[in-house]
Amino acid sequence: MDVAGRDLRALFSTNDRGLEAVEAFTNRQLQWELVAAALSEHLRLINESAFDVEDLERPRHNVMVFHGVGGIGKTTLSRKLEAALAGADQRPAQWGEPAWSGQRILPVRIDLARSAGTSFEDVILTVRAALAELGRPLPAFDIALRRYWETQHPGEPLEEYLRRGGLAGRFGKAMPQQMQSALADVAQALLLPGTVGTAAGALAGSLTRALRERRQTVRALAGCARLADLLEADPDLDALSFYPHLLAWELAQLPADKRVMPVILLDTFEDVGDRTHRDLERLIQRIVWLMPNCFFVITGRSRLQWADAALQGQLDYTGPAAWPHLALPAAVPAARAARPPHGHARQVLIGDFSPEDCDDHLARRLTRDGEPLISEEIRQVIAGRSHGLPLYLDLSVMRFLEIRRTGRSPAPADFDHDFPALIARTLSDLTAPERHVLRSVSLLDAFDLPLAARAAGLTHEAPALRLIERPFVRQDPSGLWPYHLHGLIRSTFRDADDHADDRWSPRDWHQAAQRTLTALGEQWTAGTSRDRRLLVGCLRQGLAIARDYNLDLDWLTDAAWTYVSDSVWEPVTPPAPGARAPGTPADALVELLSTLTRRQHEHRARTVSRLTAVLDADLLPADLQEVALYYRAKALRDTGRAS
Repeated sequence: MDVAGRDLRALFSTNDRGLEAVEAFTNRQLQWELVAAALSEHLRLINESAFDVEDLERPRHNVMVFHGVGGIGKTTLSRKLEAALAGADQRPAQWGEPAWSGQRILPVRIDLARSAGTSFEDVILTVRAALAELGRPLPAFDIALRRYWETQHPGEPLEEYLRRGGLAGRFGKAMPQQMQSALADVAQALLLPGTVGTAAGALAGSLTRALRERRQTVRALAGCARLADLLEADPDLDALSFYPHLLAWELAQLPADKRVMPVILLDTFEDVGDRTHRDLERLIQRIVWLMPNCFFVITGRSRLQWADAALQGQLDYTGPAAWPHLALPAAVPAARAARPPHGHARQVLIGDFSPEDCDDHLARRLTRDGEPLISEEIRQVIAGRSHGLPLYLDLSVMRFLEIRRTGRSPAPADFDHDFPALIARTLSDLTAPERHVLRSVSLLDAFDLPLAARAAGLTHEAPALRLIERPFVRQDPSGLWPYHLHGLIRSTFRDADDHADDRWSPRDWHQAAQRTLTALGEQWTAGTSRDRRLLVGCLRQGLAIARDYNLDLDWLTDAAWTYVSDSVWEPVTPPAPGARAPGTPADALVELLSTLTRRQHEHRARTVSRLTAVLDADLLPADLQEVALYYRAKALRDTGRAS
């Protein structure tokens, strides 16, 4: 366990100056072990004599992806990895000493969130600014970049842009000086006048001619086979996306005692663009491909699809041959490949916190005099409701402080609570059809693709296919229906106030419930009459929907008869919301079947009482009323009373 730093939002939510508010970083040791193993393997690969940084056809093994539902802690993990790679003093003790302790690692974290306003130019400049730590010019790249800048930003000094954007403050002011030194050195080698040497465009033209003529004066740069081609290309954004090849080449030229491996952490990758418009993703993918001697750690909500052959034409480098470590084994659903059977696989689903981690997180978030401010009873309620989602824990902490501001002490009952913010976070990067399917399947404990499509009222499965790629959709391959929603996401959609622009009205929910109940009935009637597993599954889900939305029994009547006829009493009814008399036919059927399945575990007098309530309500069809009457008579005989 470790602490990331002060939680300013919590700190500025209270007048309690004795309160210690920290951003608790809860143990992610498994993720660190995976990163450490991948980095060790990559260092071994790039140090092999056969490794060639200019080989553009060799498969790439230089990327790792952590993906998961919004609020699971991906950004916190990205920040902690950056700190841990920067120095041992920032690494949690239990993470241990990495195998590459004798080799130099340079972490560079870039936030791609829309709110950060990071452009593709900013990505390139951030990487170059970080490499200023090397303390030397990178002439091949620097000349190309300076030419690009003078063309695309005439009259705007690069130095001023770096200062205004914060890169100068973050990485120092050495980068512009190194670039200017590179221009001066090349101009001197070409015997150019000083005035020409200060103009990157003219210098690039002279250098290109010298490279084409293979002059000895530029033999140091002649080893970069594609430098002349890049300098001849129009200095536009497309050309800029190929300049990282020059950075990779420059890194490969460093003497052994100066070698460094950049680890570039790209966070909030879901904001790069949607899965229809991949323009920025294509540019960023080029960076990863063209810098095989660097390692990239990508964090986002969805898995990286670069190994999918179907993307050919949308991105430059696609398919399992190009990205073998991103390809998933056959029959492993993409969004749920948390730790695939192949140890080298690099698509990692970040899991929920364990109950112990939840308690630890809450205990350390708010303290006074070293003691947890949130009581153990409240922590237990929050942890149980959270389903292990860190975002829920953080929202509960803010609720705790909000209640304290009213002048009363928070109680456990205050945290039997849903947060609409979870809905907004979940919906933020879904398409409209995906949002529609998501709300529909939240009615179900589990579903398959046909059931999801029918519940949503769709005639095609494409939106459901896209939805099951999302990390909040989990899978149980052995289940009757393979997919289910993350528990907290599902309960929030069912119970919390939805403030989204496309929120459903009560009538929308009722219509979706009717569609879903009908779809379940169709699956049951399409199966064999002796498929007990399908019968029980359809009854369990159908009874809950019919009860919650006051629907007609429809096929549930026949299904209930089939269930009773088999005299196998596994539970099929949803938990009762509280002791109450049946008020609808669905209530009455739930109570009837619940009584029958519990009668071997309850006193017969209790069975008589429950069945009498069902009969008195007179809500069931006549044949099911007779079932209740028959089993009440049996219970009465067992107690020695005549019916």
